[in-house]
Amino acid sequence: MELETVFGRMVAGGEDPLILTALLVTALRPPRRGGAEAATAAWREMNRLLAANPAWREAVRRTLLELFAGREQRPLYTEAGLLPNSGFFSELRRRLAHRLLPELVDEGDLRDCVRVVFADSRDGEWLEVVPAEERVAFWELLDLGGADDHPLVATLLQQMLDSVMILAHRIAAMGLEPELQRVIPRLSSGESPFGVLPVEASRFVQQYRRAPGEEAAEDERQLLVLLDQCRATVARARQVATTRGTSMSLTFLIVRLSQHLERLELLLRVLAVRFSPEARAGLAERWSAFLRDALVGERRRSSVSALVSDLLSILALRVTENAGRVGEHYITATRSEWLALWRAAAGAGLLIPFMALLKIGGYSLSLAVLNQGFLNGTIYAAGFVVVHLCHFTIATKQPAMTAATIAGSVSQVRGRLRDLERLTTLVVDTFRSQSAAIAGNVMTALLVATSVAMVTHLLQGSHLVSRETARHLLHDLLPLEGGALCYAAMAGVWLFVAGLVTGYVDNLAAYSRTGDRVARLPWLAGVVGAERAGRVGGYLDRNLGGLAGNVFFGFMLGLTPAVGKALGLPIDIRHVAFASANLGYALTGLDFRLDLVLLIRAGAGVALIGLVNLAVSFTLALWVAMRSRGADFSGARALIPLLWRRFRTSPGRFFIPARESASEELMGGRSW
Repeated sequence: MELETVFGRMVAGGEDPLILTALLVTALRPPRRGGAEAATAAWREMNRLLAANPAWREAVRRTLLELFAGREQRPLYTEAGLLPNSGFFSELRRRLAHRLLPELVDEGDLRDCVRVVFADSRDGEWLEVVPAEERVAFWELLDLGGADDHPLVATLLQQMLDSVMILAHRIAAMGLEPELQRVIPRLSSGESPFGVLPVEASRFVQQYRRAPGEEAAEDERQLLVLLDQCRATVARARQVATTRGTSMSLTFLIVRLSQHLERLELLLRVLAVRFSPEARAGLAERWSAFLRDALVGERRRSSVSALVSDLLSILALRVTENAGRVGEHYITATRSEWLALWRAAAGAGLLIPFMALLKIGGYSLSLAVLNQGFLNGTIYAAGFVVVHLCHFTIATKQPAMTAATIAGSVSQVRGRLRDLERLTTLVVDTFRSQSAAIAGNVMTALLVATSVAMVTHLLQGSHLVSRETARHLLHDLLPLEGGALCYAAMAGVWLFVAGLVTGYVDNLAAYSRTGDRVARLPWLAGVVGAERAGRVGGYLDRNLGGLAGNVFFGFMLGLTPAVGKALGLPIDIRHVAFASANLGYALTGLDFRLDLVLLIRAGAGVALIGLVNLAVSFTLALWVAMRSRGADFSGARALIPLLWRRFRTSPGRFFIPARESASEELMGGRSW
């Protein structure tokens, strides 16, 4: 149906505004092909027609006001797009039941009317591609708040005021939750802004209903200040939870509380236009943003995948906050930190060749497939634990941690040049640190493996590995043969999961105060003394997550090939540090007599295995960390030219940090 026809029916009147609004959306809805351009063109055409014809503009305004005023609006304002207060499994059962037997649509409820108007599953997608300025221009043309003495507008405002009270009481109830009071103890002693919120909201609503005078404006300002205090308390709870640990319920509560505070502020800003004419300029933008969120929320209300996605985001937020805290230690900004990372990476490179040699020797035992996998996993896990205990660094374990740190910075960028410059510095520091760690691991592992094999050959007259084993090790490194890069990607997945395990266990240990409880074990204090028991507890507080992640990663590296072989699946792993050690053993096993092209291909294979390890683990970790914070890369698009400018002006800083001054050394030298 053409837009002109719909506008004509609106001018004529006499029809249900719900039907007329649905017809308007149908006229705007683009075809399946060329949807983005068609949707934008249709929306612009609608704005042009409304701007040129006051009668049509007034008809659309009246239709939408009748739609809103004639329905129950409160659920739309207080529930649409917000996390429910029910648990995950209760909500999952409800959504599955509605999939089997869809719920009835109540046309008297404005929230249900949203699903009637936007009935097509693609509506959320094409509305997203319509430029925000075009959507805002539509609401500016209608000027719904331009005459609040209109009876329809008055009805709409009354339900908004009721929604303010509903949200205020729900926020106050969430502020009394024991989980929140556990991390912010002062909330239980009467110093809670949440408890005062309903009182201030009630005062504002009463003044607003009397008259749009100075008293109502003052109450609105006081209420906004109180909302800022509530948000500061939520931010404090989130900060405390990153150090003391958080539970699933606390993470869910913090996210839900933040959403309700944002929704309450939005309603207050809309209502404030009545006695604050200067705020009218931003009303259309706020109203457009709210309706977009409400539409997305309603389209997702019965979606099982959306519920699972929300749960994964909350779980990721719970884990990645701890991973981000750990990741800061893997990013170097000064020359001294960079050299320390080199030493730590070289230390790991010293141990990795012996782990690789134990694994090669283990195959001579002729064990069953799964038993061989458990043996290899034990070798890997024990070796990684020793690396951790010695405070050495394995390069491939860094991305899962540093990605969370970068995501935290990206989520704070709002186009401000200062923040973008800091983020650019952080990315450069991360790249330089990762390069140093890789080089330290690979170069040391290759040199140590080659040296050990040569010394053994000189002392015993025989090679550590046979020529057949050497050829097999070399063949495993070739990038275009045997699936080495696919197996490297599998190792990257386990590196990512190991990072999640590390963050999860760190969080669990902090939340349950595992270190303090271990330190108070009577039998431990009796064996080693109270002081040493306290040190054991403190060590576990700082390192339990790292130990758990290393053990998990080790067993996954050992068991993955065994499970693949047992099931007949093409599954294996390739890790860059072990690949470099295997290259050293293969070279000596073949007496360095191999074709130059083959040597170049094997060296390239090691480099590509390392690249795939890092790319897969970093990409997965960054995606999860960004998703958990509700962030995307759109706010950091300006980062690319800034990085290019840095590379052109000082490419060496991507690999070697500048020498710090004496004052920077004293201050730690971090620029991010």
